[in-house]
Amino acid sequence: MVDRPATDSTLVTVAAGQSFETSLIPTAVGNATKIFDCDSALTDTSISGAYIDDIWFRYSKNTIRYIDAVTPATGTYSANSTTCTVTIAAGHNVKKGHEVWLDFTTYSSGTVPVDGEFTALVTGHTATTFDVTIPSLGGTITGNVSVYLPTDFCFYLVGTGTVTNINQFFPLFVANLPSTPTYENCSLSMKGVLPFINHPSVQAGANVTSANSNVSPKNRGLMLKRGQALYCATSGSTALTNGFYCNVQGGFY
Repeated sequence: MVDRPATDSTLVTVAAGQSFETSLIPTAVGNATKIFDCDSALTDTSISGAYIDDIWFRYSKNTIRYIDAVTPATGTYSANSTTCTVTIAAGHNVKKGHEVWLDFTTYSSGTVPVDGEFTALVTGHTATTFDVTIPSLGGTITGNVSVYLPTDFCFYLVGTGTVTNINQFFPLFVANLPSTPTYENCSLSMKGVLPFINHPSVQAGANVTSANSNVSPKNRGLMLKRGQALYCATSGSTALTNGFYCNVQGGFY
């Protein structure tokens, strides 16, 4: 069914203009980047549409500690034995189970906690706080901490060749990329972010729910009809200092 294979790679740095906690819609037409085009200008009559097998991100730097796409948030912490509560007064986008990099900058007494990659716990999770487990410090220690927050990307379906109004952006899904080295190269198909598709192969049986689901070809993806395009933007009002290459793999039919 594939007429022509299609692979695109686009550097995404543009921010939506506002936090996704406020709205997923960009505040201006230019606040999203086109990452894939299925003949949105309607000039190629040889294709009917396109399918996308995978979308994956590649950070524009090779890092061994943390992804510095944005300036780290400044917060405070209170560590009691092995539980450390991080507070960011302005709010955070850390979800339960997210990996996060913490850089402890000051401490009240004893020994400063060791910087590193931690996992947000289910307990203690609010809009401004989250808990992590740290090596035992033997007492209560407080101080300041720099938090490398996840980077959020929203994907939009657009059904026109020229975007003239923000209402032409239709949000499809949001991908959250924690700022740790694990996510400097991240497949949205492997992470289960892309939806299931029934074309080109029907999804049934063990390929959907078993251990094979991550490697079964074309398990997840998107279907676009001719005249549509995909756009992407990151949450916030400030463009990324270092962006992510958004790579799209698929084919036209």
